[in-house]
Amino acid sequence: MTRLFSAEERQTAAHTQLLSRIREAISTLARDYHRLSEERSEQVEVQILPNPALVNVFLEDAGSTARVRMRSMHPGGPPPEGLIDDMLLRDKEMESRGVRVEALYLRRTAEVPYMAGYLADAVRPGREARTADYLPLRMLLFDDDVAVLPVDPDDSGQGALVVHGQALVRSLHALYDYCWHSATPSHPVQASQTVDLVLDGPELVIVRMLADGVKDEVIARRLGISSRTLSRSISGLMERLGAQTRFQAALRIAELGLLN
Repeated sequence: MTRLFSAEERQTAAHTQLLSRIREAISTLARDYHRLSEERSEQVEVQILPNPALVNVFLEDAGSTARVRMRSMHPGGPPPEGLIDDMLLRDKEMESRGVRVEALYLRRTAEVPYMAGYLADAVRPGREARTADYLPLRMLLFDDDVAVLPVDPDDSGQGALVVHGQALVRSLHALYDYCWHSATPSHPVQASQTVDLVLDGPELVIVRMLADGVKDEVIARRLGISSRTLSRSISGLMERLGAQTRFQAALRIAELGLLN
């Protein structure tokens, strides 16, 4: 009986040691799995901007810090005409930093004259605009890790959601790519429309004073002409340049080197 009990005790001790090793191995595997799971998971954060004012502030900051590209999709009507110069200025600033800008608008938006002029100006190296008959929702993508989406696609006044994280933004880029490749490229301003533009003496004076920020009434007084005559001269110059706004005209004049 003593020998039998001794044998059972040795066998029990061996099983206890084996169980201890198995438990330790399982514990190690659990720790490694948890660590690997954390390493493989990508964090996605969603920020809520509850009103348009906060959305505009965020978009301005995001645009100024974009490094590689900015893509935008605009399913609604055209923006107010007064914002076109700000949009051109933003595009030029991004272009100067080497940021690629892509924009999608509804085709009917491109039929509005001032938007047609903006879209034509938007086709430059590093910038491109396209139009489509249908776009699913308003969306802005900054680089590969930030997306801005509406809280309510039918009411932009409800604010926006800001998505931080490549895991989800990659999928939004895929949606954008589908819409982009289905859209029609805008036609750039033809160089032949402006390359031969020659300004006479009074026109050069007007352009230079406008570039210096001189007000219309001061320009008219210095040239000895009426405000109406000055307005006609500026309108004619803008028409020859194919520009819808004075800012567009100034950009084209600078690009043509007419102020040199």
